[in-house]
Amino acid sequence: MNDTVLPVLRYTDVSLTDGQTARWAGGMTTPMALAFAQRLAATRPAAVEIASLATLQQCMARGENPWQRIELLRERCPGIPLRAALSLLTDHGQRGCDVIPTEVSTLWLRELVQRGVAEVVLIDPLLVIERMAPVMKAAKALGLTTIAALPFAQESTHGDDDLRAKASALAAAGADRVMLRDEAGLLTTDRLATLLPALRRGLGTTALDLHLRCQTALAPMVALEAVRLGIDGLDTAFAPVANGASVPALGTLLKSLRLLKQGTPASDQLLHAVGEADRLLAEMADCHGFAPARAWVFDLAPYAHELPGDVAAQFMQKLADAGQTHHLHAFANECARVRSEVGAPPMLAPFARPIAEQALLHLQGVPRYAEIRPGVRRALQQVYGAASNDVDARLARRVGALPKAAAPSVGALHAAHPEASDAALVISQTCGVAPQALPAAASPEALRYVGVTPAEALLAGLTARAAPYAQLSVQGPGVSIQLQGTEG
Repeated sequence: MNDTVLPVLRYTDVSLTDGQTARWAGGMTTPMALAFAQRLAATRPAAVEIASLATLQQCMARGENPWQRIELLRERCPGIPLRAALSLLTDHGQRGCDVIPTEVSTLWLRELVQRGVAEVVLIDPLLVIERMAPVMKAAKALGLTTIAALPFAQESTHGDDDLRAKASALAAAGADRVMLRDEAGLLTTDRLATLLPALRRGLGTTALDLHLRCQTALAPMVALEAVRLGIDGLDTAFAPVANGASVPALGTLLKSLRLLKQGTPASDQLLHAVGEADRLLAEMADCHGFAPARAWVFDLAPYAHELPGDVAAQFMQKLADAGQTHHLHAFANECARVRSEVGAPPMLAPFARPIAEQALLHLQGVPRYAEIRPGVRRALQQVYGAASNDVDARLARRVGALPKAAAPSVGALHAAHPEASDAALVISQTCGVAPQALPAAASPEALRYVGVTPAEALLAGLTARAAPYAQLSVQGPGVSIQLQGTEG
């Protein structure tokens, strides 16, 4: 008799971070997240990712306190481990903060732990082990489960043996788990069949997780194959913020696995809870005018541009808005060309968006490099570290070298901002703002979610402005508003 007990597959929900960033352009406010959290918690995921560098920036842009968001989500997800993603490279362009130093990263980790975060995904797109190792050590000292990201790329230099060696190095540096992150959705089942066993050999007993995006529409099938091959953990999201530029949908994955008799069978109660969460998010999407979640059809363009999910979605929309969707492949090829000319950095933040911006400028008729995007300039100047390949010599001479700026110590930051809290200093370094820009915590009333449709919001705004006018009229598709002024 075989008494082997298979490990339980971990599902980590990323609806509140990567899901809503990719599908709703980061539009999930803190009141929306709090209103959804109870339904999310009812599905009992292995962990919930509640914060990332992108969500910190989104909260700050809306005038929300990101630390309060984490604290309140902790209250609404009792008994469920919370996860946060830390990126060591920033995109705001503030000199000295291009790379988050270990001291500031440790401060960041400490603030997360104080608010109940139990797991952290550490992301360095350049995979500089010397940069990651001390941060992993600090995370472990704080009692955090440390998950090291292993970015997937399709280049021939990133073969199975190369990725196996990198996974092994991450485990040796102290990672509790290693996460293969396919941000551009490039993995196929054939590649997975050789890659996963190779990673297993490199990791030994260290757990292996998988983060997939669905740009090519292959990720749901790849996820099923990963389960068959024995992956330890998968990132998923609820259907309205899944698929397309996002990760696979949990409900569809559970039903498919039950049909295929793979993994731990999902109970009817779990499927019901997932369905209820899906319905609430769908209602929110409809109420706020977010596009319905639809799977993207298979296309070879992602294999050329390799853009991560949120950036791919943003620039697909830019092409559509400009009536240039038919130029998708030309845009993808220009992305690949620009990337090659700036030293072939990984197509992840902070490199992917400026490369896409530069490519779009060229596609729209601006002479090549007549304007150089700031992020492309920083990549050429290699402020984040040495480029993988040679940069274009003409472009390098044009932007010039940039003296290395030493990152300020925590002591220097406190001396410069004696009134600032550690939480405010972390925000200043990660988001490129002044420490005093951190918003105060919102009142309970301000955090109460009230669904308002776009038409209702328009009517409320017009009503507030109608008094000085004799008559205010708005006509549009499906909208007809007539307001009478009250003054004069």
